Amino acid sequence: MTPIHKLRGVGPALAKVLQEHGVKTAEELAGMDEAKLRGIPGIGANRAAALRVLAREAADAKGAGDPGQAKAKPVNGNPARGKRDGQAAAPQTQPTQEEMDRKLAEAEAARKAAEEKAAKAKAKAAKAKRKAANLAEEFAAAKIKAKQKAKKMKAKAKKAIEKEKAKAQAILEGTASEKKKKKAKKSR
Repeated sequence: MTPIHKLRGVGPALAKVLQEHGVKTAEELAGMDEAKLRGIPGIGANRAAALRVLAREAADAKGAGDPGQAKAKPVNGNPARGKRDGQAAAPQTQPTQEEMDRKLAEAEAARKAAEEKAAKAKAKAAKAKRKAANLAEEFAAAKIKAKQKAKKMKAKAKKAIEKEKAKAQAILEGTASEKKKKKAKKSR
């Protein structure tokens, strides 16, 4: 079996993501459904197809490099009667109970990890939603406060303008009355 991190085109980060999703070998990747592979974060349709091709090549190369690992093609649906390069097919071995228990434990651990990750994401989303609601309330309150302050400032400015107009009017009237007094004095 070829470890996933030894596969060409798979770096440490992608190997980690694949392993988190239960893909530990190139052979597992080669046999994986493309739709399921696309469901892994960071893997799109093109990358999924390319990874599966590379994984198949690696699996085939590994099988071809070791004659004991060669897989025979079945003849009439019977793998025991199949031949490849003149050799009889190796009998299919069933996984041991220990292997099945180990795989089951791995799958259960992966399921629990996924559930924990989903719960954390859900809690984080709820927290973000509460924070957004609080910010929206604060914004609405600040908007009302700003409108009230603007209204007060406008009223204050209006009063100041009226006061300045009154002063200007008084000055104009005072200047006009002084001119009349001066004219009256001159005419006397």
